[in-house]
Amino acid sequence: MFSFSLEAVAITASFRVPETHTFHQTLPLPPRTTIIGMIGAALGKRLDEAHAFIDQHEIRVGVFGTHKGIMKDLWNYRKLTNTEYSAEKIQNRNHYSVLIREYLFDNQFTFFFASDDIESLNKIRNAFFSPCFALTAGNSDDLLKICTISDVREIQPEKICRFENTVLPGDVSRSYKHDIDLKSVPITQTLYTPQVYLLPTKFEFKGEERRVIERKPFTFISTPVTLSTPLEGYCMDGKAVVLQ
Repeated sequence: MFSFSLEAVAITASFRVPETHTFHQTLPLPPRTTIIGMIGAALGKRLDEAHAFIDQHEIRVGVFGTHKGIMKDLWNYRKLTNTEYSAEKIQNRNHYSVLIREYLFDNQFTFFFASDDIESLNKIRNAFFSPCFALTAGNSDDLLKICTISDVREIQPEKICRFENTVLPGDVSRSYKHDIDLKSVPITQTLYTPQVYLLPTKFEFKGEERRVIERKPFTFISTPVTLSTPLEGYCMDGKAVVLQ
């Protein structure tokens, strides 16, 4: 299998937990579907085209990332019904509401892309040097800045027990122990236990409509942990990740 990595930064980032409404909680790291959207933006493809490209060429992705903190922001938005979309009606309506959205602050990401199809992998890599559309970290105003893009290299899987700051497939919340010396942790540092979310992985597209047709559990790891059962992963750039 071949792979390359991409290092990027974002001042703010927000990856909304699906199907949340007045409180938009953020995931600790971008899920697989967000990374697919990022690939589509670089290639200039619609979301359905990006998913089809990923499936066709069996592109696998992974992420390693950290942030300095979490903040909350108030959003004031106008509520519309299906009969209120004319410009005149929008101006005359005052149905406002407020929601709270979480943001990750001062983010550093390393994205990993892999496939047996080296030609398609090089196509994605070249697109990141000159993306067709602006790359974002969740919201359209959370701009993502690419810092470095590695060369394509051949990689080999290995059994890995220790992970940190990454996303693992499945629910491993009952099969780990913390791998950190609490006495050496600064009092200002926040420690997080692994968080499990049931997230969309596949969609059915009909024009502008998108329906979730598959969900799978994912475990978001922040504080270093050691799993009781190793997973097949890859050590790249000194970071352990499982490609999905």
